[in-house]
Amino acid sequence: MIIMRNLSVFWLLLMLGCVSLDANVTEATDRPNFVIFIADDMAWDDSGAYGHPSIRTKNIDRLAEQGMRFDRAFLTCSSCSPSRSSIMTSRYPHATGAGELHLPLPATQIMMTKPLSQSGYWTAAVGKWHLGDFVTDQVDYQQASSPEKMGDAWVHALRNRPTEKPFFLWAAHLDPHRGYKPGAIDPPHSREDVVVPPFFPDTDEVRDDMALYYDEIGRFDEHIGRVLQELDAQGIADDTFVLVLSDNGRPFPHCKTRVHVPGVRTPLIVRFPGRAKAGTTCDSVVSSIDIGPTVLELAGVPVPDNFQGSSFAGLLANSTAEIRRYAFAEHNWHDYRAFERGVLGKEFCYVRNWLPNTPGTPPADAVNSPTYAAMQQLHAEGKLTESQKGCFETPRPTEFLYKIASDPNCIANLAEEPQYRSTLEAMQNALGEWQRQTEDSFPGEDQLTPDAFDRVSGKRILPGANPSLIKK
Repeated sequence: MIIMRNLSVFWLLLMLGCVSLDANVTEATDRPNFVIFIADDMAWDDSGAYGHPSIRTKNIDRLAEQGMRFDRAFLTCSSCSPSRSSIMTSRYPHATGAGELHLPLPATQIMMTKPLSQSGYWTAAVGKWHLGDFVTDQVDYQQASSPEKMGDAWVHALRNRPTEKPFFLWAAHLDPHRGYKPGAIDPPHSREDVVVPPFFPDTDEVRDDMALYYDEIGRFDEHIGRVLQELDAQGIADDTFVLVLSDNGRPFPHCKTRVHVPGVRTPLIVRFPGRAKAGTTCDSVVSSIDIGPTVLELAGVPVPDNFQGSSFAGLLANSTAEIRRYAFAEHNWHDYRAFERGVLGKEFCYVRNWLPNTPGTPPADAVNSPTYAAMQQLHAEGKLTESQKGCFETPRPTEFLYKIASDPNCIANLAEEPQYRSTLEAMQNALGEWQRQTEDSFPGEDQLTPDAFDRVSGKRILPGANPSLIKK
C-alpha cells in the first residue's frame, strides 16, 4: 500500500510538471540564469572596483559591492580569440586546436553552452564571437552588434528569450579594443584622469591615448548597467549569476599578449544573491578555465571529462578555500612569432621565454598606437627608463620571476636573485609538470608561425588573417 501510494504521488507530481524524468535535469525555476560580461582588452585594475581613482565604472563597482571580487584571477592567454576559446571550452589554448589568434575553434571542441542547451537552457552569444564557424551550432541564439549598440543587443536578447527556460547569455563587448574614436561617452575622460603606469612614458600622447581607452571602458560599463536594469525589471536579478571579466590585458605595450600580470590578470567579479556574500573579496588563485565547470556545477549539469578547469563554486561560500596553487598562461602567435609560458600564484609570477633573441613587441594594433609612437621616439633619443625598454631590446632573458604582491606591474626581474632560488625552482617544476600533463612543448623556432607584421612600422608583411593557415 505504501509503495502504491508513493507511486500515485509521483505520477500526480509528474503530470503537474513538478518532477522530471531526467535525473540530471532539475526544473527551470530551480536553476539559475547566467550572464557573463566579457570586455575586449580591459586591464584587471582599470575600474573603480579594483581601485582606479577616475575611470567611471559605477555598474561594475556596484556588482562588486553586491557580490564577490576575485583578486587573483588569471587568464590562460592574453590574446583575444585563444582566450575566449579557452574560457568557453575550459581547455588551455594549445589544447583547443585554436591556440593562435584568429584560428577557429574546431567542431570537436565542446563549449560550456552545449551541455547547458542539452539540459534545457536557452543559450545566447551576443556581440563579439571570434570563435570561428565550426561551433556556431553550440549556441541557440547568436547576434553581432556594433560597440555603440551592444547594450541594446544584450537587452533585446533578454526580452525575446523563451521565458519557460533558464538562460545563459555570453555578453561579449568590443570595448575597449582599438581603434579609438572620441565620443564613446559623454563627458569623456581627460588627460588629468589618466594614471600612467611606470612602463609607459608620461607624455600628452600617452595620456590622450589612455583617456580614449578609459572612455570605452566607461561605455562597456554603461551597457552592463542596461542589462542589470533589465534583470531587475523582469524580476530575475536574484535568480541570475552575473560575472564580469576581460579576455586579455589592455591593448598597449607591456600588456596585451604578455603572460605576466599586466597581460593575463583579469577583473573577475561575481554577483550571485544567496551564494556570494555582498562586498566580499577572494584572494585564492582562479583561472579563466574554471568558469565553465563553475557554471555547469551551479546549473546542475555534469562537467565534460575533457574540461581542464576546476569549479570555484565553493569559493562563493568560503573565499579562503583554494582550488589551485597556480594558474597557467601561454603566449603563442598573435601578429608576431612567440612562445612563452607563465605560472602565476598568489605571491609570484614566473615566465619562461623560448625566444630570447626576439624583442617583446606588442601586437600590431599597439605598435600602431600613439603610445608606441611616443615610446619609439623616446627610445631613439635614449630617454626611456629601464622599465620602459623591454619592448625594444634584445636579447631578453629566458626566465623572469616577479614578486607580484609588491610588484604587480612586473618590473623587477628576480630570476637571478639567490634568495628567490627555491621559489624559482618550484615554479619551474610546476611549469614542467603542467606541460607534461597538457601535452605542451616547444616545437622549435623554425616551426613557429612567422611574423605577419613589421615590428617597427606595424605594417602587414604577410597576407591573410593568420599566416599559419597558409605557411605550409
